Amino acid sequence: MLRLWLGYEDLTRIRITPGLSPVGQTVLGAQASRGTGPAPLPGSWRSRTRTGLTGPSRFLLDLVPPGRCLPDFLTPYTRVPGLEPELDAVASTPVRRLRAELEQTYGPRPPASWLPRLAAGDGETMRILIRGLRDFHRAALADAWSELSAHQRAEASVHARRMAGGGIDGLLGGLHDAVRWTPPVLEIETLRAGDVRLQGRGLVITFSLFVAGPRVLVTADGPVTVVLPVPRPFTGAGRAPDALPKVLGRTRAAMIGLLGADGELTTGTLAARLGVSAPSASQHATSLRGAGLITSRRRGKTVLHTLTPLGERLLHGQGTRSRGGGDLNAARES
Repeated sequence: MLRLWLGYEDLTRIRITPGLSPVGQTVLGAQASRGTGPAPLPGSWRSRTRTGLTGPSRFLLDLVPPGRCLPDFLTPYTRVPGLEPELDAVASTPVRRLRAELEQTYGPRPPASWLPRLAAGDGETMRILIRGLRDFHRAALADAWSELSAHQRAEASVHARRMAGGGIDGLLGGLHDAVRWTPPVLEIETLRAGDVRLQGRGLVITFSLFVAGPRVLVTADGPVTVVLPVPRPFTGAGRAPDALPKVLGRTRAAMIGLLGADGELTTGTLAARLGVSAPSASQHATSLRGAGLITSRRRGKTVLHTLTPLGERLLHGQGTRSRGGGDLNAARES
């Protein structure tokens, strides 16, 4: 039994979010792919995922045996959301923390022979792990991200309405059958045990199709995250692969997909992941922005791009007709 002790500041910092970060979903998805449950995951998704894995992806699977708690450095808290910032945070984990969390999670018998090298801070081992996280996300989640997001948003809405009607007691008292709220303690039947005092860090309640029961993610400098299962069927099939390229062209369709998966990306990151130059990525972004599909904002020397609600609807297959004057013809590649 894990007991979360919530103070006044924590109660004022409760947030309900539609879904875990990309790396968080990737890690839980990798663990789910190794088991036979939870029920919402079809065998076809597991088979398709295992077929598409690369060597580094299989490297990742060594770290996430089913039915085990996971080291917290794999699910970092970042103030800038997105796959790449989170991967950077994983890669920057101090060696002392790596060693401590790996020993705490796996004890004297690590599940893979390469784990001592990771615990010792070997740079090449960490680079392979980062490639594994990125490749698993591409193989297992990227095409299905819109479906995952839709399920998670629906579940978040249920809990938000519960909080609106019953306040904090109504929310925390109705999270899950395995969660009990006895103020000021939130008791959770999960893989962890012990007591965690939040001390003003706050609580995030989020959702995943890759867990059968509540999971708790704890970080040193961010809020504690309670991950709840989504009781909805998941196909994992994703959208038709040629739908968006026919409307936007291949490169801009891929850009829309990347932003839908990561939430916010810089021009340089988009260029690197699309395999184009930075000026070319900027030009594509300008066209998508002109069509009302993305917004861009400057932060220091970088420009961050995010999907608009219209871009989200287009990505999720809910129509391509713009509201507010956006012209999809302007977004098509010549």
